[in-house]
Amino acid sequence: MKIIIRTALLLALVLATAAVPAIAAIDIVASTPELADIAKQVGGNKVHVYSIAKPNQDYHMIEPRPSDVSKISRADMIVRIGLDLDMWFDALSNAASNSKVRRGAAGYVDASEGIKKLEVPKGQISGASGDIHVYGNPHYFYDPENAKIIARNILDGLKKVSPSNKAAFQDNYDDFTKKLDKKIGQWEKELAPYKGEEVVTYHQSAIYFLRRFGLKSFGTLEVKPGIPPSASHISKLIKRMKDDKVSAVVIESIYSKKFPDLIQRETGAKYEVVPYSVGSLGTKSYIDLIDTWVDKYKQALR
Repeated sequence: MKIIIRTALLLALVLATAAVPAIAAIDIVASTPELADIAKQVGGNKVHVYSIAKPNQDYHMIEPRPSDVSKISRADMIVRIGLDLDMWFDALSNAASNSKVRRGAAGYVDASEGIKKLEVPKGQISGASGDIHVYGNPHYFYDPENAKIIARNILDGLKKVSPSNKAAFQDNYDDFTKKLDKKIGQWEKELAPYKGEEVVTYHQSAIYFLRRFGLKSFGTLEVKPGIPPSASHISKLIKRMKDDKVSAVVIESIYSKKFPDLIQRETGAKYEVVPYSVGSLGTKSYIDLIDTWVDKYKQALR
């Protein structure tokens, strides 16, 4: 008799549980792994996040797939870099025809809102200028202070698309920014001995990171933004490095090692490689990414 009663109670519990509809996660599509991770930090277990760009893909040259259109068509919110780095996102959004995430809609988040842009071009831009971004350098996400602005933009978007969860989102945002503040203080101490030092990079993607930690750009392996290195340009760069006794070289993981190897042979400057994106070189989160950048810059500057 007891077995029958227990079985009946168990069955009733299963049926009651099945009758309660599952709460669907908020679907977010981000343009890059960095934005995707920050969206996860703010959204917590209330969101499911998908990144169009994959780790170690050059964000300037993403080739979207039909499956990406499908993801956006079902999305409740999208988060994009903005400026003109992820213009490929526009074609995807247009094809998806999802009114919830169109520009100006509640589910549209431009992560660059409120960011102080660097290298905003002045004067006329021509093809000879290289791959110049007309709204300013779009690699602002490598500055961890800007990550807090990105998180705030995502928080505002989440509160619009899911107001019933705004308290949870606010708590997640507060936790994330507290972690960032603690890490920023640590990172500043680690790089403080090198303030004012000059660094050679491959592309101008590190400019926000350099400014945040008091470092300076000595030059780039690219002739101009988006224009690959040439033998003559590298030769001049090597001479300048020798003349000015600059030995710190840091390149992102997406770039060829051919010219850094040459610089190393000619100057003795051992270069360091930093992860281009979350997921590169074993990084699992945005904080991991900046942790690795700080460590590699310290090694290059020693």
